[in-house]
Amino acid sequence: MDKPALRLPRPPCDDGNGALRPRGVSLPKKIFYDPSQQFYCLDGSGQFPFHFVNDDFCDCEDGSDEPGTAACKNGVFNCLNHGHESVNLPSSRVNDGICDCCDSSDEYRSSADCLNNCKELGEKALEAARAVREKFLKGEEIRNEYIKLGKEKKDEYRALLKELNKQEKEALKVKNEKQDEKENAETRENVILAKEREFKKAQQKRMAAEKRRLIEHQLQEEADGHKAFSELDINKDGKLTPNEIKVFNRFDYDGDGKVSDNEVQFYMHKKDEMSLDEFLSNGWKIMKPAFTMEDTEEKAQDLPLDKEQKSLPVTDDSKIPADDNEKIEILKDAALARKDFADADKLYRDIQAEIWHLKRKLDADFGEEDEFLVLETQCLEFSEKHYLYRLCPFDKVIQVVKVSNEETLIGLWENWGSGEEHYKRMKYTRGASCWNGPNRSVEVQLQCGTENKITSIEESSPCTYVFEFTTPALCKTLPPDIKKILKNDLDFMY
Repeated sequence: MDKPALRLPRPPCDDGNGALRPRGVSLPKKIFYDPSQQFYCLDGSGQFPFHFVNDDFCDCEDGSDEPGTAACKNGVFNCLNHGHESVNLPSSRVNDGICDCCDSSDEYRSSADCLNNCKELGEKALEAARAVREKFLKGEEIRNEYIKLGKEKKDEYRALLKELNKQEKEALKVKNEKQDEKENAETRENVILAKEREFKKAQQKRMAAEKRRLIEHQLQEEADGHKAFSELDINKDGKLTPNEIKVFNRFDYDGDGKVSDNEVQFYMHKKDEMSLDEFLSNGWKIMKPAFTMEDTEEKAQDLPLDKEQKSLPVTDDSKIPADDNEKIEILKDAALARKDFADADKLYRDIQAEIWHLKRKLDADFGEEDEFLVLETQCLEFSEKHYLYRLCPFDKVIQVVKVSNEETLIGLWENWGSGEEHYKRMKYTRGASCWNGPNRSVEVQLQCGTENKITSIEESSPCTYVFEFTTPALCKTLPPDIKKILKNDLDFMY
């Protein structure tokens, strides 16, 4: 296209404050358009006399010389929209017969019958922004209460942890004392029972039973080891590797949310791979605690009283003469000493478990000011036609079939989002496997609201769910777009 012989500049437009500027130029860019000087393309691609601006011919590669015409394909037209929000449009939409600007400035040479309704739209936007601000202020007030409750709860946890540490020391002391008493009582018991023929038979029977239990235990251990190895061996090549171990969060010993290289080396015995035989002989011993928790009650009762009473003639007067009170008392004392030790051992382990859980809570990320801690003990539900969803923050997400009441785990707490979305996203992974598909997972998208509520649920892809969730805990900063609308509101003092 040839340049026109004569260039006639378009008349400037009023910026609303009595100052003139070329049509389509936004107020922040006004300084680059000085009629008394040469015009320089904003990308540096050239310079021209100022009357080349808005002459309906594209001279600059970035289209910056034609902000008010459709001459440049990549040009940008600014709608000032007094009374409402200023917006930028592709300059190709200038004078195209469609009203894009509420002040109708984009259709200054077209036949479009545009009305300036910026004032009405601005009033509606302002009213909506005020409503958002009102909701935000209520949410912020609740959030401040959450922060207070979170601090009190953390202080309560610390005080309880301090007390439990004292109890742990005392419980260990009592456990050791009861163990000494048990061993002394069992020594006296064995001396007495050694004199009785029935004791020998009972002892042999007990040893045979213990041997059977040992064999059963060994078989079970081997079966459990095979099962665990099969689970860990993701690619089914018969070998475990550090990368396979890293996949399983159960090996996160320090609870920082990921399986570190040090943790992998610990469980892999610092080896690059581990075969099934090596796993069963060495690896399973150290990895087993990560699969199962110890049953303290069963462990505390290594010598069950009911079985011993069946095999030991404690109350059988035909085997122990009723007049031999010393024998009877020794047997009773031994049984009581075993029970006392089992109780002391269970108490000690229960205290240790509670200390472990408390430390996890104290180290967990419940927000910058622990404002999300109040959600830890709550479970929220959302009902659809066929399913009921139950979200327990920092724990799990369950899907319930309404007809059968069957529950399916669709996610376990993993971590927060990353970057700017840190406290706006919750990730729940490791849910039950889908039929011929991946493990179920959930992403919870958080928004500021005056109550803790699930507002919508969508299965964005097979077995992947997205929850919309409102909570006062996120009412910390008013959204920038709302601030922008309210900046000229005389009532807006936030």
